[in-house]
Amino acid sequence: MKILVTTDQYIYTIGGVATSALALCTGLRELGHEVKTLSPSNNTTSFRNGDDYFIKSVPAFFYPGVRLGYSFTDPLLKELEEWKPDIVHVQSEGPMYIMARRIQKRSGATLVMTCHTDYAHFAFGRYKSTKPVRATMRVLGKAFYGKTVAMVAPSKKAANFDCLSPIKDRVTVIPNGIDLDKYRKVLSKEERDSIRKSYGIDSDNKLLVCVSRISKEKNIQEIVKCFPAIHRHVPEAKLMIVGDGPDKEHIEHLVRETGLMDDIIMTGKIPHDEVWKYYALGEVFVSASTFEVHSMCYLEAIAQGRPLLCREDDSLDGVLEHGENGLIYSNRKEMVHYACRLLRDDELREKMGHRSAEIIERFSNEVFAESTEKLYKKALLKKR
Repeated sequence: MKILVTTDQYIYTIGGVATSALALCTGLRELGHEVKTLSPSNNTTSFRNGDDYFIKSVPAFFYPGVRLGYSFTDPLLKELEEWKPDIVHVQSEGPMYIMARRIQKRSGATLVMTCHTDYAHFAFGRYKSTKPVRATMRVLGKAFYGKTVAMVAPSKKAANFDCLSPIKDRVTVIPNGIDLDKYRKVLSKEERDSIRKSYGIDSDNKLLVCVSRISKEKNIQEIVKCFPAIHRHVPEAKLMIVGDGPDKEHIEHLVRETGLMDDIIMTGKIPHDEVWKYYALGEVFVSASTFEVHSMCYLEAIAQGRPLLCREDDSLDGVLEHGENGLIYSNRKEMVHYACRLLRDDELREKMGHRSAEIIERFSNEVFAESTEKLYKKALLKKR
């Protein structure tokens, strides 16, 4: 098959959508398909790098770190039209969606989309379950997804979004995949000790690691506010927050308020190909987010054989089995209790880490690509 994958976040953006899109393209190419991608460039120039097409872009004023393509008549788009893909798979709803729809219409390709983001949560927060918001999301969902032949939801949580209810019969749940070779690499004891030492982490310290974009919806503030209580019970505990984002200054302010600046480490942005090492630095991966759809960070953490400590959320279904490869908490008191339990019990962490290493096999590139390939074949038959 000739497959065009379009996304507003790809190799020049660090995030779950970018990682998922890359994993999908890698898996489909390994299956022998001809795959091209379309995404924003990292500057105001359009260019092509092999099968990856990049449209000139500008920074998104509303979301730091994201860029928006703006050349809707770029010659590269014409080139992709003439290539005549069988499938156009849209991964996001920004400017690349508009370009993808133009290519899809003019080439006669079959349209497939994936919904990666809980837009109701992002835009309306705690009001997302109110009748006006739900009605609004259904209208928007019909506008954006109404022309798809098939719709991918990365989790059962996503499949139940109000924006997908108008096309419920076209939705298939396909969990995101991950490059196991990349995230299951082994960090030597010498390098692990060296990196930890560079951040002031001693061999007897027990480290909680949060890898995340630092933005309000990720709820990192909850972890910081809970940490002083954890530290009182486990004095050797430290917290490492890996990443960057628009809420960084606020989180830094909260860290100063705790008075534990030596025990709460903020690394800032880490090169993408180095991130896997930071999961390996810690004893436990922690997240307080309820914004996730099917978090790539969770998959990356269990690929490193780490137990998870996460706030209760439907996105954890199939990834975190409570009591098996981690613990799920529903309030701050539980979080403190579970964090202390995990940090104190070496045997429990080891057992849960082994289970994480087993669970990650469900989310390999191969499984992800094969499931998506079956969906494409059904979509082509349905269109015909």
